[in-house]
Amino acid sequence: MATSNAADFSSETDDVFARVAGRYDRLCDIFSFFIHRIWKSRMANRIADEQASLILDVASGTGDIPRRLQRILRTRPDRARPNRLLVTDLCPEMLSIARKKLGSGDRYLEYAQLDAHALNEIESDSVDLYSISFAMKICDRSRVLHEAMRVLKPGGMFYCLEAARIPNRYVHAAYLTYMDWCLPAIGWLAADGDNSTYDYLLRGIHDFPSQKLFADELRSHGFEDVSFENMTFGIVALHAARKPHRAQAPELHTEI
Repeated sequence: MATSNAADFSSETDDVFARVAGRYDRLCDIFSFFIHRIWKSRMANRIADEQASLILDVASGTGDIPRRLQRILRTRPDRARPNRLLVTDLCPEMLSIARKKLGSGDRYLEYAQLDAHALNEIESDSVDLYSISFAMKICDRSRVLHEAMRVLKPGGMFYCLEAARIPNRYVHAAYLTYMDWCLPAIGWLAADGDNSTYDYLLRGIHDFPSQKLFADELRSHGFEDVSFENMTFGIVALHAARKPHRAQAPELHTEI
């Protein structure tokens, strides 16, 4: 039964990401056959096009999205650099690797150990662009979206790259069957027998809502201009949404 946490993951009971931090990038390559690099590059380009001043990347992991954005900003002078790019993750081991990958040469980079469910250190209505990639499936979506809406400025953009559903249900069923059979074997070898990694991944792939249902969830949390872009036949999707520029005025009821 699907829940708001598709992978049924809790960082309080399993430190899997701390355990696999050193080989997390390798696992991403193996699990996706390197295609995740294309997906993340597409997301980074969408973010760069926004030319946001304050970017908050939540659950950054080893910093793949910030790293790709950093490369774009260095090679495309037509894209303005942000004043601040906040690279955040709950897992200090992951964040440490992100620091090493991104370096300290760009003054706009900042790092913080933050929980996507409770971004207490981030002021309300302060963020121009919020991004999260491949972490929504292991989070309580309702809490994360509530926080995203809170910290974004009116008119601010939200981007989420996540597992999705292939529109053709027969192809999607075949894909899930393949993943159910092959992923545990590949994951067991790649993760040195630590089955938590692929267990969460499999549950998240199975139970994360479809593109349209997740778009509906975004709208139910108050986002507007919601859209999604399917990639690799719909194996993953990039959702984009905007926080309304201003709250809708309540209707006035006048008695006659």
